[in-house]
Amino acid sequence: MEKSQQEINEIQQKYSKQIEQMRKMLLNMYAVSNIRFWYSCLSNFRKSDDMFKDIMQMDAFATSIIISYGRIFGKGTGTTKLEEKIIPLDLLNIHKEIIDFRHAKYAHHGELSSFERDIEIHYVDSSFIIDPKLEVGVWLGAPKKWAPLFEWLDGYMYDTFQAKLASLTKETGIEWKFPHGPAPSWIK
Repeated sequence: MEKSQQEINEIQQKYSKQIEQMRKMLLNMYAVSNIRFWYSCLSNFRKSDDMFKDIMQMDAFATSIIISYGRIFGKGTGTTKLEEKIIPLDLLNIHKEIIDFRHAKYAHHGELSSFERDIEIHYVDSSFIIDPKLEVGVWLGAPKKWAPLFEWLDGYMYDTFQAKLASLTKETGIEWKFPHGPAPSWIK
């Protein structure tokens, strides 16, 4: 049965809270897509002849993953915050590892134990020469134990969104749909 524009507007107004929740979920869904993409890049990384460039790229991929993951579980005004309690027990330690790593390396710069820094000072030819010493722990490739967590999170986001659509369909008597197609090439 067709609806008039006024009826459509009234339905949207009546269910504006649920619609806003879905709108906010979109940022988390995008973050999960980012995580899956960057994890794929890290998983399929191949070394080059430039070791320093390789290390910087791997660190950039890991940084992207960790920051995107942390955003999903952090406070924000434009999105919904997921709670740790939704994580299955068998994946909870991996979740905590990523969140702790985010806090130590990115959110509170310098607290990470695998990030060592120092300077050596040499006096040469009437000048002080600063010799920086920086040692950073990075993953070589993607931590395999992370994959099940990211796969679960992707499914959780999909199922949660679909449940909201089903609820709106039931409450309004009108089918609510979200377009979807095949998974991107980087999702195995």
